[in-house]
Amino acid sequence: MIWAMAVLPLIVVLGMITGLRRPAHWAALTGVGVAVLLIVWRPEFTVTSTGLGTGAGAAGLLVLNAAAVMLPGVYLSQVLGRRGVHDSLRDWVRALPLPGPAKIALVVAGIAPMVEALTGFGVSLLVTVPVLLALAPPATALRQAMLGMNIMPWGTLGLATAIGASLTALPVGTLGTATALTSALVFPLVTAWAAVLARPRQRLRAVLVAASAGATLSAGLLLWNRLGVVAPAGVLAGLFTTAAGLALCALWRSRSTSVRVIRSGADTASGAPELDIDSTRSAVGFDADSSGTAAAVSRSSAGSRSLAVRIAGEWRTHGGRVVNTVGRNVIGVAEHTRSTGGLTPPGSVLRAYGLVLGGIAVLRLATAAGAPTPAVHAGGASFALLTSPGLPLLAAALLLDRGRVHRADARAALTRVARPLFALSGFVVLGRLMADSGMIARVGAAVADAPEPVVALAAPALGMVSGFVTGSNVGGNVLMMPLQQQLAPEGLGTWFAALQNCGAGHAVFTSLPMIMLILAVSGERAREAGISEHTLLRFGLRVAAAIYALLASAALLAVAFG
Repeated sequence: MIWAMAVLPLIVVLGMITGLRRPAHWAALTGVGVAVLLIVWRPEFTVTSTGLGTGAGAAGLLVLNAAAVMLPGVYLSQVLGRRGVHDSLRDWVRALPLPGPAKIALVVAGIAPMVEALTGFGVSLLVTVPVLLALAPPATALRQAMLGMNIMPWGTLGLATAIGASLTALPVGTLGTATALTSALVFPLVTAWAAVLARPRQRLRAVLVAASAGATLSAGLLLWNRLGVVAPAGVLAGLFTTAAGLALCALWRSRSTSVRVIRSGADTASGAPELDIDSTRSAVGFDADSSGTAAAVSRSSAGSRSLAVRIAGEWRTHGGRVVNTVGRNVIGVAEHTRSTGGLTPPGSVLRAYGLVLGGIAVLRLATAAGAPTPAVHAGGASFALLTSPGLPLLAAALLLDRGRVHRADARAALTRVARPLFALSGFVVLGRLMADSGMIARVGAAVADAPEPVVALAAPALGMVSGFVTGSNVGGNVLMMPLQQQLAPEGLGTWFAALQNCGAGHAVFTSLPMIMLILAVSGERAREAGISEHTLLRFGLRVAAAIYALLASAALLAVAFG
């Protein structure tokens, strides 16, 4: 029963948030307290003074990594909101000539993965949360933003995959390809789920479109990893999915603005001429001019208004057609207007995010060119300012404000980040205590002698637990990757490493630190809607159960055919 005691801190945390509905920071502190009691009470769980110091240093660096991104990131979000950049991006996405579920799929499978793969640490939430809040009610938008965080194995230019490869002595391309194959069904699942949350009228069509976007992302990831281009694979795959979505927008707009007029001597039913309106029209209405002549008005799915024809006589609709039942001739097309939504993002958006991404690119190039990158290391964790996205985030905010610090925005950022950072600190400490005291190892040992199918089912579960506890794909791999290699049957080390990488990465979206960051970015909108940590956690755990089913199926296949 020692293994049951080992997971007790996690059970207490989940119970406090999902059952007692307590705030995340109190749950984290309680979890730490339970872990400390177990270490004092049970001789099986021990932490040496040296290990305690090393763990404390590692925990501090992990918190510093997060704070270095959260503080300047939320400050930049305040600046962008004050300067209207978020509004411009929101309006651009809303004006795209696509149905709402298709727009959501474009954000979840294209824009969010592209930004997160380049930056990591949840920076993409600064983009996706304001956009999704403009497309859906807060309760729906924040859930969709969570689903957009599933690119984590390739987040921060594939950092977690690179670290996982170094821990297992595998070529990074090999682990990246295995991870892409293992994750292949996850991206269609979460994208389709995000589309269904919007409650589309044509659910099947929305699911197919969204799943296709997710499959495009999966195919791009597999292609680039097979080619050995692992670090920018998420950026390139997200960019390709976004480009495909914009191409679909162009096609959709072209179809939705087409009008086909057929002159005929008689209708098949009434002997009247017909006007065939393109099948993409969502509504046909009728207006009358000052002389009482009727006019057919069609409205496209993008919301544009097209006054199609004027026909003397009585009007009626027949299927997708507008039919004149009295007059004999079509007078002609009077007016036809297009949707004004452009496919290129507004200049303010390109400048703002270009500053961030350009700054990160400059730092990456400088690092690749051999520029010194001083870093602090402790217990397997490290912090290097020049490789953290925090510096470009802060630089972009200052450049947008011409070098001045906006005090009101800075105070607001500190207020919004305080609780999430406090909760994050608690969970990092909990994760380190469980790892350094042997609790995580005890859980693994309980599974090690089980039959191979049981081990296969446990592998993705352990990976997901590690990502949930640490709130980091990198942290999860550091905690669990050696254990996964011990559990792997002979010849399946690569696949179990991929299961760990996928499990930890795909559980981060539902980790409490990530949920707290989402709530911090959404600000008052979440509080006004009554959305709390436990609300999002419950949703995240439901999605995580579905992801686990996919990863467990992949693990069983690996064991059966490996």
